[in-house]
Amino acid sequence: MSNPIVKVSQKPDPSTQPKPVKRDSMRTFSEEEIRARAYQIYEFGGKTDNHADEDWSQAETELMERVGGK
Repeated sequence: MSNPIVKVSQKPDPSTQPKPVKRDSMRTFSEEEIRARAYQIYEFGGKTDNHADEDWSQAETELMERVGGK
């Protein structure tokens, strides 16, 4: 039996490692929170129909930005 040579690598360079995510940006929002904000956007926009998807997306984006997420 032969013994394979195993290379031992050095510790990874911390500058190449992903940065830890802030705990707040990990927060998820309930459907009710998103719905409430989307409705506010709908009302502010003059209750214009056919923009539900855009309002929902904007609500999610705004809520994530409030806690520093992207």
